[in-house]
Amino acid sequence: MLNKKYFGIYVILFLCWFLFPAQSFSAISSRPENIPDSIISLSSGYVLVVDKQYQKIYAFKKNGAYSKVFESPCSTGKIQGAKQSTGDAKTPNGVFFATKMLLKPGAPEIYGTLAFPLDYPTLSDRRAGRNGTNIWIHGTTKPLSPLLSNGCVVLRDSDLHRLTDLIYFNKTPVIIQESINWISQNQIPSAKEELERILALWNRYSIDADMKSFDALYLPGAEVKGKKREELIRKFKSLKPLNNHFLLQPRDVSILRQENTAIIMFDQIVAVNTDNSFQGAYTKLALERLNNRWYIVDDVSVTPNTDKNIARSTSTTTATTTAAVIPATPNKQIKTDMNGEVAALVAKWAASWKSGDMKSFRSCYAVNFKSKNMNLNDWVSHKNDVRKRSKNINVRVDNLRITVDSALATTSFTQYYSSSILKSKSSKKLELKKIDGEWKILRETI
Repeated sequence: MLNKKYFGIYVILFLCWFLFPAQSFSAISSRPENIPDSIISLSSGYVLVVDKQYQKIYAFKKNGAYSKVFESPCSTGKIQGAKQSTGDAKTPNGVFFATKMLLKPGAPEIYGTLAFPLDYPTLSDRRAGRNGTNIWIHGTTKPLSPLLSNGCVVLRDSDLHRLTDLIYFNKTPVIIQESINWISQNQIPSAKEELERILALWNRYSIDADMKSFDALYLPGAEVKGKKREELIRKFKSLKPLNNHFLLQPRDVSILRQENTAIIMFDQIVAVNTDNSFQGAYTKLALERLNNRWYIVDDVSVTPNTDKNIARSTSTTTATTTAAVIPATPNKQIKTDMNGEVAALVAKWAASWKSGDMKSFRSCYAVNFKSKNMNLNDWVSHKNDVRKRSKNINVRVDNLRITVDSALATTSFTQYYSSSILKSKSSKKLELKKIDGEWKILRETI
């Protein structure tokens, strides 16, 4: 005779088998994992999400259901909260995009072998009075500790190399938030219907060339103006007759949200060629929620250049990579690239002096460097003497301003310096020259 205890267990198992067939258990075991509620929708590519509270970075992709394809620890600003101003050591919150990739951006123990500058501050940040520069996702070859950066998102260098192939410049969203709110994939994220409605109206008013209704979608004062408006009206008029023959709906739509800001990304047909092939553009709408209503505050349309926008790593263990950025206006883009190179040199210069890597420090200077009646050898010797007499050296560069003219550049900034024998705040100027493809310091003045 069966023990009453075991008899009860058999009865429960039988009822489970009868009421919930095997396929039901299979469905339960393969239930999709939860996702951040900041991912409203994702049609293609990847999205990166940073959780500042738990010091984690994730990557998600949608292939039917969402799946988490990357996870690693990270380190964000040593001061908690959302970044407000230069030098506050906080990491910004929002939806950002990597604009390019920097190779060997500075001392590897601080910056690793790769860095991805983010487009902070965005228009919404500037409207809110938030500022600051050089917010990067970068690596480190030192052991990773939480909450130790000056505002960047820092990963172990090996983890950053694994992440590289998931990044497409100006398209892969990077959502940074204080803490992720995880929801079921079956749950409809808040604001989804309203943001999709705004996109539908934006497209409809575009095709109808209804500028009055189109303007009403924008925050007052943020409407498209000037030459951009004239070009937009011409484009709208050319699209209207095509709507009777082609489906001009937005395609490959992704919507991301972080608190009261959102980004809608999509492809759209902007013209039809004589052979019925399409001309398309990739468009981003930036939105803000004010007084319980979403408004468009900015829009950008570009023609993607696939070969120049995918970050690639030839190996997950080496630093050999290739990268570029979306070419907007060529001259403007070249200047932007040079500004980034100069900023990276200044970061390397400050980091190597702080860490005591005098070989790296010397490499920042041109061979014909002059300062205070000293040549390069005298200057490095003088700096070595300073280091021998000092302990706990710390250098912070603030309010960096860069002027670039061909192969010459000038930077000015506020330097905060402290050591066991000196603490100072001073304005510093560096004059640089591009020599054999690398920026070098020619003059240094205070």
